[in-house]
Amino acid sequence: MADTQNNTNVETINRSAGGGNVTIDGTKYAVGLLWAPLQNQDDAIPEIREAMEAEAGADLYCQRTSVAPQYGLGRTMYGHHSGEPALAASVATALSDKTSACCVFKVNEGWWFVAIRNDLILAEEDVLFHTEDDAKKAFFAMMAVPDWDIRIVPAEWNVEGAEQRDLKTLIENIRKTRLFELSAAKKTQILVILAVLVVVALAFLFYLAVRFIASVFEQAPIIQMPTPEVMRPQEPAPEKPKPWERVPQTDILINRCWNNAYQLDSITIPYWQIGSVTCTPKGITTDWRITNARGARLTWMKVALERYKLNKVEVQMDPSGTSASANIRFTDIPLVVSLPSLTADQIREQLTDIKQATALPIQFSEQSIKDPPDNPDGTVPPNQQMYKYFSFSISSPYSPQEWKVFFDKFSGLEFIKIGFDPTIGSGNKWTYEGRIYAK
Repeated sequence: MADTQNNTNVETINRSAGGGNVTIDGTKYAVGLLWAPLQNQDDAIPEIREAMEAEAGADLYCQRTSVAPQYGLGRTMYGHHSGEPALAASVATALSDKTSACCVFKVNEGWWFVAIRNDLILAEEDVLFHTEDDAKKAFFAMMAVPDWDIRIVPAEWNVEGAEQRDLKTLIENIRKTRLFELSAAKKTQILVILAVLVVVALAFLFYLAVRFIASVFEQAPIIQMPTPEVMRPQEPAPEKPKPWERVPQTDILINRCWNNAYQLDSITIPYWQIGSVTCTPKGITTDWRITNARGARLTWMKVALERYKLNKVEVQMDPSGTSASANIRFTDIPLVVSLPSLTADQIREQLTDIKQATALPIQFSEQSIKDPPDNPDGTVPPNQQMYKYFSFSISSPYSPQEWKVFFDKFSGLEFIKIGFDPTIGSGNKWTYEGRIYAK
């Protein structure tokens, strides 16, 4: 039966007309939400409002904070209510120890399907099906994507390698993520605009009053003799900043690289394989290539990218339809002063100790930079400074968050590049390149 279902065309799945509700142990949960990764955690409302305006009927939202933050959009026309918990968020939290999960649960209302990869609920894979056949089609179509950490289906489906879980027990004691309205935020925005207009009007009236009073008591102009110009000494040119006085802030850069790398890797496209991801202070790039020329379709690539609504991603499709590249530009990574605190000998000792303790392929070498560089004729320009630093290159299976303790040991650290290769599996999929300036 599994072989037959694997050949099911994704486009033939009869999905529910909208969302819906599922009642578990007396609690009503919202299902059928549209999910998308959250780009700006610090100011999420404008991003969510823009997405709601683009989706017809979307008037409710929930925000899920996790390793890969995201939000879900609901519709009251589909039976969703403000304050109602999102079932997909509860299951994703309960299975957060799994890298990916594809699940079908038998509920009183039908068969509920949800798919999760890298802690992200896939965009339109939170669906309540009214027939078991449609649920099976959705599940086996998703099996075209490899490497599922766990598969949950009803026991009577007899799917090899899958298991059955009780939905009530699975989400028991899990914190609920609830739906909310944006109406209050919109009313607040209108009040703020009105308040600004009132302040501007009052300021204009005050300006007119001051001008009127000044014109009444205006005196005859007093002629003053021009003041002789005083020659001031020429100020020296400002000192050129040192290399470590304008370096990307380490914690913000590694968090941005980490979140965006996982979000790009979480985009599921049947018969397409993501390549290596390269992250620099200027942005992040990656590409996809076809893994099966017979099964792959260019349409699936376009639909998948539109579903995830990663509006900051610039995508270029190859004219042949066999590959695509993506680019996310960083324009807000702050530049900070990171004053070196260790001598060259101390840096060498620290890096050697870390290499011996981790047994990882850590490469480093002492180098220097001249600022400004030598003249073309080989002469040394005035005020030339020599700065010593250690360049380092690390290959590791550990994520940037796990390496943060190492990075925090060094001040005067500047990242050049962070790489992520999801095709390696459990090997050294992360690479780090940068400089550590010496005192």
